[in-house]
Order: sequence, then structure tokens, then C-alpha cells
Amino acid sequence: MSARAAWSITCLFVIAVLVVALWPRREDDAVTTADSGLQPADASALPTPARSALPAPDQAPPCPTGTGAGAAGPLAEVTVRCLGSDRPVDLGGALAAEPALLNVWASWCGPCREEMPVLDAYAGEPGAIRVVGLNVQDTPASALALMAALEVSYPSFIDIDEAAQKALAGPPVLPLTFFVHRDGSVERVVDPPVFAEPAQVRAAVDAMLR
Repeated sequence: MSARAAWSITCLFVIAVLVVALWPRREDDAVTTADSGLQPADASALPTPARSALPAPDQAPPCPTGTGAGAAGPLAEVTVRCLGSDRPVDLGGALAAEPALLNVWASWCGPCREEMPVLDAYAGEPGAIRVVGLNVQDTPASALALMAALEVSYPSFIDIDEAAQKALAGPPVLPLTFFVHRDGSVERVVDPPVFAEPAQVRAAVDAMLR
């Protein structure tokens, strides 16, 4: 092969490589966080309920308001809002005087979606203590839509400025469940970390009430 022919072949090869490198790639060729198996920090990679499932604010379960009298503990004077309302509520005052389970959740949290129906089933049982949600790092629209899709009947507050999360001092994971005692003191439920059946909720409550 002559030197000129070899040079021509080399040039054609370089041109072909450049064409392949510069050819536009389809969007579905790119590896996304969902494709790689990584868990995203936002709601974009998790399925969300349809917009049609979004209830009107006045259809959301009403939150306890309480009188604020006798409120104590870390949640006293912590301001939140009831999901579906713009009215500020003193969380410690709303939960004062009787025990409650406070479940911290978000619509983009997969385990939260599995646990919320379990908590709702427990809340409907005779003798159950109050179950109240605390929605965090979320939007009211997404939170309301998820509660409607799951047909959750217990109320939920929105942590406006993360004040409630700071007061609870829990680890940076979701979901989290706390037992709020009559005196306002708060104890985290760690066994199990995520409820899988109502019997587990009953057992955890019984252990906290002793």
C-alpha cells in the first residue's frame, strides 16, 4: 500500500470517529439517577398521584388545635400549619393533654407511602391514641394528593420552617415516628423504624404507655 493511500485511510478513520462523537444522542440514551439505581433526594424520580386526586383544602382531615394551655416539652410554641390551611397552629398546644403518635413524612418518601396506610388502619381501631402527621420538605399540593390517593383519614401538619424537625431532633431520615406524652415530652419510636402492620403500632404504643 502506498503512503498516500495509507494517509487517505487514516484521514477517513479520523473523520468517522469525529462524526460518531459529535452525533446527537437521544435523551433516553443518557444514564439518569433512576437508571443507575441511585435514590434521588427529590420527588421527581418517584411516582406521584394524579392531579385529579388532589382534594379541596376543606376536604383535608382537620388538625387538632387545642387551647395551648399546659403545653410543655420541645414542641411548645413551635408554629406549624394544618395541611390544607394557612392558619398557624401551636404544635405543642395542639397535642397537649393526651398522648399522640406524630409521624414525620413526605410525599417523595417511598417507605412513608407504605407506612401511612398502616398508621391509618391503626388510627381507626378502638382504643387507638391520636395519630397525627408532620409533612416536611414537601409541597402542600403533593402532600394533599398523596393523602387523597392513599385515603389517609388522620390529619397532618406542615412544618413551615423546619422548626418542628429541629425541636424533635431526629436523625435526617424518613419516615420518623415520635410518641408525644401527656406532659409534652417526646420519645422516638425505634422498634420498628417503619411500621408494616397495625399490630406493630399497637405494640409500640403499649410499650410507650407503660
